[in-house]
Amino acid sequence: MTKSILSETNFELLVSRVAHSLTLIKQKELAKYHIAPRQHYVLHIINALGDKATAPEVARIVHREVNVIARLVVNLENDGFIKRVKNKPKSNLLSLKLTKKGMDLIKINPMSPSVDRVLSTLSREEYEQMDSTLMKIEKMFEELRRSL
Repeated sequence: MTKSILSETNFELLVSRVAHSLTLIKQKELAKYHIAPRQHYVLHIINALGDKATAPEVARIVHREVNVIARLVVNLENDGFIKRVKNKPKSNLLSLKLTKKGMDLIKINPMSPSVDRVLSTLSREEYEQMDSTLMKIEKMFEELRRSL
């Protein structure tokens, strides 16, 4: 199926606007805790990974480059949410541990009430179709990215 540049642009703009709106809503909901949505999400991942939490493992889970996550980890450490510790004396790989301040933040539900309200306007069938379509698109883009 051939698409015009206009339909590709419309798709890109729509995805961008939805992602931007989602981020803005989550930023407003988390503002009172002084943490960004991505930081909050990464804290939950670190907690879920437990002793296996490292910057490369977090990067793999969130589909980001390790250097991007490494910068985020430095900021989380500077803000007192995590600490980086060596598990083995000669290892350069640092494990990520939540501090008390970080543990307090993961008590905040990562699910946004506003986003939940928006998604609840979709029927189960519409939601499953959207989820399936977005997963398919993400997989195709990931394959393309690896091949370039």
